[in-house]
Amino acid sequence: MSGEILSGVIGGLFGQLISKFLGRFRLWKVFVITIIFIYGALFLLGLFLVGYKMTLLRFGQFFTLPAILSFFAVAGFVTIAAFLGKTAMKNRENSNTR
Repeated sequence: MSGEILSGVIGGLFGQLISKFLGRFRLWKVFVITIIFIYGALFLLGLFLVGYKMTLLRFGQFFTLPAILSFFAVAGFVTIAAFLGKTAMKNRENSNTR
């Protein structure tokens, strides 16, 4: 239960800031960069935890269909946050010009 509370607090504090920042970019770029970031983070984490050879041997596991779909889902959620940030920025600009 405390994890859910912490997640809500962090999302409430940083969610708007992150979505406004991501809203500046095109949505397809946000999606692609998120996918690249996920795979890069997994590779670097593997380098630090199990070394270069084991990382190369195990890295193929992240190119299976369930893993790819999971990472696409995460990237999709980030892209939705960017879309909402972009929409909020446009609405704010429109309300200021009236």
